[in-house]
Amino acid sequence: MSALATYSAQFERYANALTAAERAPRSVQFSRFLDSGFPHKDLEEWRYSDLTALNERSFEPDVSASDDALPDLLLDGADTLVYVNGQVYPASTAARWHSDTCALPPPAVGIDALNAAFAAGGLRLRLDRGTRLDRPLQNSTCSRSDGQPTMSHQRHLIELGDDAEAIVLLDFSGIGGERLSTHFFDIHLGRNAKLQLYRIQNEAAGGTLVTRIDARLSRDARLDGVTVDLGGGFVRHDLDLALAESGAEATIAGLYAHARQSHIDNHVRIVHAAPHGTSRMNYRGLVDERTKAVFNGKVVVQPGAQKTDSEQRIANVLLSRKAEVNAKPDLEIYADDVKCAHGATVGQLDAVALSYLRSRGIDHDTARAMLLRAFALQILDRIEWPELRARVETALHLPAELTLDIDA
Repeated sequence: MSALATYSAQFERYANALTAAERAPRSVQFSRFLDSGFPHKDLEEWRYSDLTALNERSFEPDVSASDDALPDLLLDGADTLVYVNGQVYPASTAARWHSDTCALPPPAVGIDALNAAFAAGGLRLRLDRGTRLDRPLQNSTCSRSDGQPTMSHQRHLIELGDDAEAIVLLDFSGIGGERLSTHFFDIHLGRNAKLQLYRIQNEAAGGTLVTRIDARLSRDARLDGVTVDLGGGFVRHDLDLALAESGAEATIAGLYAHARQSHIDNHVRIVHAAPHGTSRMNYRGLVDERTKAVFNGKVVVQPGAQKTDSEQRIANVLLSRKAEVNAKPDLEIYADDVKCAHGATVGQLDAVALSYLRSRGIDHDTARAMLLRAFALQILDRIEWPELRARVETALHLPAELTLDIDA
């Protein structure tokens, strides 16, 4: 039996528990997945990432959620909504934002169709006009496997009404052996709404994680986003932003760092569809031994989107000769009164700067950490949540305070 045939048997069991009305659209999505399989390098959007090996794998849905699977990185001062293999953890303090149902997209292909076919409900954060969350919301998802490779799929929704405000953390982790998890988020920001969005990923080796965020910004809405990749076997993140109405503003910062023998792929697409939109994209990579990093940043300025102001910057430091980076900034401009810029750099740690610090009596490891911290600081400074920033710095081994042992 082929792996795709195994998926068929899994879907048949899953679909038998659904009503006829629920089963019909999911069957369409699953048929589209069978036709296309997992994405491959012949597709432009996946030219540096290949998931076709999953065609020959078999992942069983796992809905268990034992006590020992609770992530130990929940933050103080936040409401928490915790999922383990797609199931709500009972100790969640923000379970009111969970929904068992989810809206499916139009018929898709590839892994998008697989997600739509199997997706369970997830976060449903809806804020009325003028509402502001009193506390940040940490949406934490943990995938777990105890032997048999497992998979879980969810769809989530964030809707902020006009003048509403929220701080949301999307937190991903993994435990155990082989796992496949996909999480898709739809975000809608009303007029003058403000969302501070963090995405932190620290999957363990053996995990395949695919996340996607589709966001639409109304007039004068603002989205401040920070994404940090710290681990994982194969990680793919797509961020699609539509500045749909005049005055919308998006600032996106990202850091992918230190994940040895990982494949980390970030695709960011910002569409300016209306005048007077502003976007900033700043991603930085610290790419370690046998790690492959991919970054594709694209800004599209549609006809009529005059007075657009857009900038994208990509910088990477290779920490090993065996590290690999594929970075591509891209601009498509169909308006004639805009200000747009982009650039990408790849290099190594500055040997002169390292030597200078060593000459001042600073040991090699501390000097190296100082330079790495200086490189990452532009992104770390975007994390305005103190507890979250401390957690990221600890994971990066880049503490805010470095002990210097200098012989006077």
